[in-house]
Order: sequence, then structure tokens, then C-alpha cells
Amino acid sequence: MPYSAIIYSVNNSNSEFYRKSLTKLTLKVTNVYAYDDFERFVKNEVFDILVVDLELDNTDAITVIKEIKSLSLKHPLRIIVCSNKADDFIQISAFNSGADDFVDLPVNPTVFESKIKALMKRMEPENAEKENGYIYIDHERYKIMIGKNAYSLPRLEFRMVTLLFSNPNKIFSKDEIASEIWHNKDISSKRTIDIHIRNIRRELGDDIIKTYRGLGYCIKTP
Repeated sequence: MPYSAIIYSVNNSNSEFYRKSLTKLTLKVTNVYAYDDFERFVKNEVFDILVVDLELDNTDAITVIKEIKSLSLKHPLRIIVCSNKADDFIQISAFNSGADDFVDLPVNPTVFESKIKALMKRMEPENAEKENGYIYIDHERYKIMIGKNAYSLPRLEFRMVTLLFSNPNKIFSKDEIASEIWHNKDISSKRTIDIHIRNIRRELGDDIIKTYRGLGYCIKTP
């Protein structure tokens, strides 16, 4: 399952070093050099890893991490802070702000790549919910994995899929879905649920969810 990374650095040499290492590990990489560009990308695209230099123009990594927390991103962004200033206070501040790792620059490429690999391993859905032989629900990254393919869904539709997969042999009525997802049975009388089911089928495939007319919906398992 491919991961994506965004690099935020104003140092061209650092940025290129990070890019080469991440690309070598088959990550999809985006480079940004200014906060406005960074904010635009993370608001509109999904990234798994952020590699950010501590020292930035008009800001710093600690501030950036705090800003990330206020953006309510769709799923967690793993953060690696890099700096040639690696005293204890700076590292503690980085970790306390929410960083997942700290890299002391300059760093050997092999060491840097090992840190990325370790982070990616922690991101693997080892704690994902295995619903049947070929479908996984990754609750942390809001992804549905069918075989070797990973799909991202909006939060409401992800919750609907999770509910249906919680009992693949059960037919969930619209009232049950509305109560569990919206905490409001009144919504079941509307076309809202049908629209979301249609969106899910468009993304995951028409044969994933079976409709029982007059009864509700059921996950179709192999």
C-alpha cells in the first residue's frame, strides 16, 4: 500500500536529501517551501508523513505542528522534525508538540531511511479490524483495504462501511444506520442514506453492499 509524504523545508539541500530518500522507499512525495503552500496541500490532499525542518522562514516546526492540530485533518499525519540543533530542550519540545520522531542533521541516508521505514511499519494496519478474508478496516487512517487496494472515504461513509462490516451477515435497516451514524432515526425517511450507499458503491464496487428492498443493507462477503 503506497504512502504519501509532504516535505516542508526552506533548505534546498535538505529538501532534495529528504526527497531522494522518500522516493527510494516508494513514497509519493510533495515538496513545499512556504507555509501557505503547505497549508493548502494538507487541507486538500491526504498525506501520511510530514518531514519538516525545525527552522523555517517566519515560523518553525513546533508552530507548524500546532497549526496542524487545528486543521482537523481527515486522518493522522505522522511527523518527523529535522534539525542540526538537537539539544534536549528542542527535542523535548518537538515531541511534546506532537512529533513522532526527531532527526539530528546531518544524518546518514541509511539511518534516515531506517527511521522512515520504522514509521511506516507503525502505520501498517496491524491493529486494523479484519472483517473477512480479504477486507480490512484501518480505523486510524480512515482507509478501507480490499485485497491489495486501499480506498479513502469521507468520514460519514467510512463509519457506514465500518458499521456494515461489524456484522457481515446482518441486514441493517435504515433506522439502525441512521441511529448509529447520525444518532437520529428521522433521517432514515430521507434519501440521505441511499445517496451515501451509492457513493460507497461507486468507490468500492457495486457488489460490496447488497440491498434488501424494504429491509435495508448488508455487506456481501466472498
